[in-house]
Amino acid sequence: MKKDKLLKMWIIILLIAVIDMGLGTLMFHHSLNHITVRGDRNVAVNLCQIYEDPGVDAYRAGLDVSDKVRIRGDVDTGTPGTYTVRYSVAGMTAERTVVVSDKMDPVLNLSGGSISMKLGGEFKEPGFEAYASDGTDLTDEVKVDLTGLNEAGEREIIYTVYDDSGKGTRVTREISVEPNTDYGAPGLPICMYHYVYDENNPPEDLQKRYGNYIKQSDLEEELMWLKEEGDYFPTWEEVRKYADGRLLLPEKSIVLTFDDAAYTFLEYGIPVLEKCQVPATSFMITSSGGKSKIAAYSSEYVTYESHSHNMHRGGGSIGHGGIFPAMSRADALEDLRTSVEICGNGDAFAYPYGDYTEACCEIVEAAGFLCAVTTEYGKAKPGMDPYKLPRVRMMNDQSMDDFKEMVSPR
Repeated sequence: MKKDKLLKMWIIILLIAVIDMGLGTLMFHHSLNHITVRGDRNVAVNLCQIYEDPGVDAYRAGLDVSDKVRIRGDVDTGTPGTYTVRYSVAGMTAERTVVVSDKMDPVLNLSGGSISMKLGGEFKEPGFEAYASDGTDLTDEVKVDLTGLNEAGEREIIYTVYDDSGKGTRVTREISVEPNTDYGAPGLPICMYHYVYDENNPPEDLQKRYGNYIKQSDLEEELMWLKEEGDYFPTWEEVRKYADGRLLLPEKSIVLTFDDAAYTFLEYGIPVLEKCQVPATSFMITSSGGKSKIAAYSSEYVTYESHSHNMHRGGGSIGHGGIFPAMSRADALEDLRTSVEICGNGDAFAYPYGDYTEACCEIVEAAGFLCAVTTEYGKAKPGMDPYKLPRVRMMNDQSMDDFKEMVSPR
């Protein structure tokens, strides 16, 4: 009997130990995997109050996975109501409830109704007023953000005000911005470079193509100056909108292009772009080793666009005798589509030798390009045909003063 009681006692002790270990394991496992809402789970905010969700802290196997949390549910502080924000990651979930009241604090009221204006025109403020809950006038403290007026379409002007306690209210005014090409833009320089060389190791054809070369050191000096000046480098989509009168660009804007994608640019030009952290477009003749060049010389600072697949050759009777104007529409389209497939981009096109006709422009548009550039001298301006954009030619041994004169806004 005593042995049986003793055995039962040991069994009970063993079970308690096993259960205790299991609970400990569960608690340890829970500590390694959890999601915790930052701040309050239930939040009350005022109408149009500036609200930023605090997010959550999430851990998976002891590792911080907060940046991988998926957030669903938007809070519209401009509309009273109850909103639920849901967080999820690695099978874990959490929620936050945000209640938006119908009262504004501080109060920010806008005067006037619907407004329309032309792109680049003067905005005439209809008026606004702001005051704190204690009646303090905050109208002079209101900040007005007009950056939304830089593009045509249905846009917004943002008004923001804070009271002494740090509470903020933000309201928006809807405004219709109409396209406009007649607002006196200074013009966009689209720079046309070709080849780059190391002056300590000049290429054999330097004298033959002297005008199309530029020293590495000169290129670096120019790009560093652009960076110091704070120039903006628009995308080709932005260039198209600019030409159509649908987008205002910063006054100091510039596009850098390098024709042909020759090895001299790939080997000596790309390192300069990367050092200066300046983006550029390389117009590539894709039949000249396009695939291998892109594979070997890919860079976050270079976008390869079409200079045709195999049109950079003679055979025509217009301009410099390039073959594009003499090709059939079907053959030209096939060439362009091949080049786009190899480049991986089809936003901009550079006419081989600068030769084109109206039919060429129509083919380039039909191929899906947003823009096309010529070798004609000048700055691109709103209202210009986006398939006949001029460029500013860069020359060997041009001085910095020359460069500044050519690209500075007028």
